[in-house]
Amino acid sequence: MLVTPLGPIKILVNEQEIDYQAIRCSLNKSCRDVDGRFLIQYPYRSEFGIQKIRCCLPNINGQGDIESGERFESISFYKNLTKLTIGIEASFGMEEEDGYDYSGRYLNNGIEYETNVTTDHRIFQFGISWIQPCTEENDHQTWYGADMTL
Repeated sequence: MLVTPLGPIKILVNEQEIDYQAIRCSLNKSCRDVDGRFLIQYPYRSEFGIQKIRCCLPNINGQGDIESGERFESISFYKNLTKLTIGIEASFGMEEEDGYDYSGRYLNNGIEYETNVTTDHRIFQFGISWIQPCTEENDHQTWYGADMTL
């Protein structure tokens, strides 16, 4: 289990917690000052059917800041001088236009993928990144750190 400055990260599939491995990722020039950058993968197969695959911080119960981009959805949480961002490859509300066979949504403590009957085999990825102390100058770095396509 990945433990962050804002608490443990949990992965739930249809409300059931699952075990996972968090992979430490290297930093790049866009997120050179982040303190943690991790990837969590969930291998989905179409025979699993409709699933909700959630990445969340159970210790957080509040409104996060939505920070979406092109084909990238993320939500950030602030506590004291720490900022943590969870990101996924998706386009909420524009799935068909962008060619996705799944959707998702923001949660009050995380983010989730939602598969449907047409979702093909794939590996769903969650990027997690945090920075301490978070300042006006480095605030954007967790967004880049949570984007695993960079």
